[in-house]
Amino acid sequence: MTPREALPATIATARLVLRAPVMTDLADLVTLANNWQVIEPTAVMPFPYLEEHGRSFLQRVGDPQSPLAYAIASAGRLIGVVSLKFEPGKRPELGYWLGQPHWGQGFAPEAVIGLLDAARASDQIPQISARVLESNPGSIRVLEKAGFTIEERTHSVVERHRGKPLLIMAWSAA
Repeated sequence: MTPREALPATIATARLVLRAPVMTDLADLVTLANNWQVIEPTAVMPFPYLEEHGRSFLQRVGDPQSPLAYAIASAGRLIGVVSLKFEPGKRPELGYWLGQPHWGQGFAPEAVIGLLDAARASDQIPQISARVLESNPGSIRVLEKAGFTIEERTHSVVERHRGKPLLIMAWSAA
């Protein structure tokens, strides 16, 4: 069993359910992701975020070449996405975003901690990394609450953020 396969299909937290994104999430996905304040700190999400982007994302769910994505759902509706990107020879990398109407309510750390708890329980994922812009204190705080620590200070190489200060953060199941 691979580390990816060791993670459960659904993860329940106190207020959220992490589950596979499905086509019925499309309207919420596009509405929430089509916001520059949500998209700007991400490395690869396009802006504007159009229905075609949402459809493409949803069609790739389950593809082993794509990150393992979970819809962050509250009251059955998608409010964001949390994912793990698996690449051979590298630690899995955490990524996430949350729709702006849901910011400041503790949903992002709850979702991230839920996924990390599942990773720890799997006994297959000893470490996870995350990259975050130094200019994104909210996301840094989410990662710190989840137990990530700064491993390296560097600069972004992705086109959108080229040269901006970047933190590489790490989490350990131990």
